[in-house]
Amino acid sequence: MPSDSRFAGSIPELYDTVLVPMMFLDYAEDVAAEVAASTPHDVLETAAGTGAVTRALHRLLPSAMITATDLSPAMLARAADVLPASDHVRWTPADAQELPFDDAGFDAVMCQFGAMFFPDRRGAYAEARRVMRPGGRLVLATWGRIEVNEATLAVEDALTTLSLDDPPPFLRRVPFGYTDAAVIRAELDDAGFIDVDIRSIEHRSRPTSARDIAIAHCQGTPLANALAERHLDAVQITSEVTRLLEERWGEEPFTGRLSANLVSATRVTD
Repeated sequence: MPSDSRFAGSIPELYDTVLVPMMFLDYAEDVAAEVAASTPHDVLETAAGTGAVTRALHRLLPSAMITATDLSPAMLARAADVLPASDHVRWTPADAQELPFDDAGFDAVMCQFGAMFFPDRRGAYAEARRVMRPGGRLVLATWGRIEVNEATLAVEDALTTLSLDDPPPFLRRVPFGYTDAAVIRAELDDAGFIDVDIRSIEHRSRPTSARDIAIAHCQGTPLANALAERHLDAVQITSEVTRLLEERWGEEPFTGRLSANLVSATRVTD
């Protein structure tokens, strides 16, 4: 598994306990509400991570059957630990680009902040279309530009200030590298979706200490893998980033601008 998409070791727990509460929860509600609007019975989630959207949709549609998948068994194990056992949620390790499901088995497919990690997004969208029933809905969330996501931009600035040899470009290149609405629309069109709607939605990150912001980014994402590949100590880098963030903001919890794209599309009726 490429290091850019490898969520293993301590990453799943830190991702779920620090990064998700800070940045993901409001968007999880947005995605879940968009999916629930069509009252689907069978929902597939790709790149489910630790289950933020799974939990949100399960609250909104407790009778819907949700199949939550992710490439990382460790992320799904964390998700299953957090969500109480339910007959309406099943966790299945799966690659979004090669889904192990029959054709036309789902009313909707959802994916929050996962499409950026797919090496072959067109292939993943084509797979989503294949497993959807005609007229089914696809709902995605992708981050907006890093420049309008303040906490992440500040972490990137801090890493640059540290003058690391070959500083890893992971944040800008991967999670914040799939921001162009025209590109997203074209890829969905190519995969056989219509009525593509892309909206920019802003929230504020939850008040979070500089240290937790540093931990979330440097140890709770595959940035930790990139640092390890450069023989850099993620814990030491976290401490240095914390220091720089505290110099910038002070020691009070920080809340900053978040921006993401909420995308919905409809499967062409054959």
